[in-house]
Parts: sequence; structure tokens; C-alpha cells
Amino acid sequence: MFTLKHENRIGKSLSLLFFIIVIIEVVIEFFFDKGLLFFFKPLLSIGIMFLYWNMSKKRNWLFFIVLFLSLITNVLFIPNTQYLLFLGLLVFLVHRILLIYYVIQLIKLKDYIPFFIAIIPFVFIFFYLLLISNGIDTKSYVLLVFQNILISVIGGLALSEYLMDPNKKNAWLFIFGLLSLTQYFIVFIEKYYLSNLAPIVFRPLAMLLNAGVYYVFYRFVIDAETNAMKNIS
Repeated sequence: MFTLKHENRIGKSLSLLFFIIVIIEVVIEFFFDKGLLFFFKPLLSIGIMFLYWNMSKKRNWLFFIVLFLSLITNVLFIPNTQYLLFLGLLVFLVHRILLIYYVIQLIKLKDYIPFFIAIIPFVFIFFYLLLISNGIDTKSYVLLVFQNILISVIGGLALSEYLMDPNKKNAWLFIFGLLSLTQYFIVFIEKYYLSNLAPIVFRPLAMLLNAGVYYVFYRFVIDAETNAMKNIS
């Protein structure tokens, strides 16, 4: 499951190194050592970039931009200050827009009706959480409105594509959507509901989900590119 069928020796070594970094990250998040977080957290997205560069025959520039923006977001979220949190949300907004555009390119979305239907429950859940939250400044509130829409779009894409065509590529997309939704929910709860209490388990769990999102997205992209090349040939 954790290695690609045709992954070479370098790819397997990079995968092993990535999961070692994930384990180290979980421990660091548990003790919340900010100095080590600033060093190790960017390694997650960098590791996925190397995995993709090694495995992909297309090496789409969008993949690297999406991962780089995610790297910046993760670093900006570490200090947990209002200003950097706002900047992180701003960068994350651009990241989400490009990611959705990239996913739509890969899946070649044609039937929009199941997609729009699948979005509805996610919109209700996240906007309900936003409406009952307190202490969010106006600028962050506006960004969160857009973030809620974008994460709902990701969930809708993942769910509708898998239900309409449950193949391996869409299975990876579904897992990616599920992990993204769960991660967003946990981070939202931690930042805006339990910022003063923040159970110690939340940060390691969010980091673990973040690593899962990275890796599953990589697997989805590779499968999508491979299928596209088979269809061309």
C-alpha cells in the first residue's frame, strides 16, 4: 500500500525516509518544540516533491506550486499568532484554489450535477461551525468563508467522482478528500474553539492527517497521470 507497484529503489528509499520524518514530526508535535517544527515541518512537503519528481514522467509544475504553498501555510501556522494565522489562511486560500484547479484537470470533470449535490452536506457542516464560533476577526472571517467553500468543493469532487466511477484513481481521490475534510475540521476546532485548551492530542493528530493528505495526493496524481498516458497510447 505504501509503495507504488513500479517504484524504483530511490522511490522506496524516499518513501521510507518520508514516513520516518512523519514519525519524528508526531513526536515533535506532541512536545510542541517550535524550533524543531520550523525545521522538520517543511520536510514533509519537500519529501513529497522528491517522490513525485522521481516517479512522475510528466512532472507537472502545478504539483510543485501546490506543495510549496502548503509548505508556507504550515510554517505560518506554527507560531499560532493572529497575524500569522491570517497570512497562513491567505496563502492557504491560494493553495486550495490551485489544488482544485489541478484536480479538475486530472479527473477531467464532465458531469457537474453529482458534484454540486455532493457539496451540499459539507457546506452545511462547515458554515454551521463558522456561524456558532466566536472571537474571529473580520478579515479572518471572510477568508474562512472562502475556505469553507473550497474544502466543500474538495469533498464534493472526491465523493462524487468515487460514487460515479469507483476505480483506483478515484479511490485515492476519495481518501484524499476524506483526510482533507478531517484535517480541516480538527484544525478549525483547535484554532477557533479550543485555542486556550487545545488538547495535546490535536496537534499530533492534525500533523498525522496532514502527512496523509500529502502522500495520498501524490498517489492520486501518479495514478491519474498513468491512466492519462495509457488512454493516449
